[in-house]
Amino acid sequence: MSYLALVYYPIIEHEGFHNFRMTYEPYATLLPPHIPFIFPLEESFGIEKLKSHIQRVLIQWKAFDMHFCKLEKTWDHWLFLGAVEGDNKAIELHDDLYEGALAPYLREDLPYTPHIGLGLFSTENYDFHNPTAKLSLDQEKYKRGRQEFEDLDFALWCHIDELTLVRVNEEFTSCEDVFSFRLNE
Repeated sequence: MSYLALVYYPIIEHEGFHNFRMTYEPYATLLPPHIPFIFPLEESFGIEKLKSHIQRVLIQWKAFDMHFCKLEKTWDHWLFLGAVEGDNKAIELHDDLYEGALAPYLREDLPYTPHIGLGLFSTENYDFHNPTAKLSLDQEKYKRGRQEFEDLDFALWCHIDELTLVRVNEEFTSCEDVFSFRLNE
């Protein structure tokens, strides 16, 4: 069983950012830096059905800008780069995508926050099959990592104009781009 997800790939040309992710993000080699809009959904849903749904939603959407520059630690000890501008638009798009055919798949137990994942700071491994599992914070690693990222003084502006449907294998060890969707300008 593989999974499908919808993401935006920001263009990031900052060596320190990429080095940080390679150090702290356990899935950095699986998927480049991205902003998720649809979280992993079993492929049995149907690629064509999902593509059609996404196209119906996106026809109503114009491209928009986002500014990412704030650090956020999640309840399960991920460090995210969060948005300070454009986040309302991203949330609205996410919510639109989870209407209709995807409504039964909306994870109300995991509220959506537009973000770019930077790293995981738990003592245990993350389990995509059990995303609400209780994890323990590795406080020293988190303190060190957060300071390292703050020292990068990194901020990102991006223009959300193309979303990519990706397929991830069951073990979350390989990922491939399946289809790209352009937003109206």
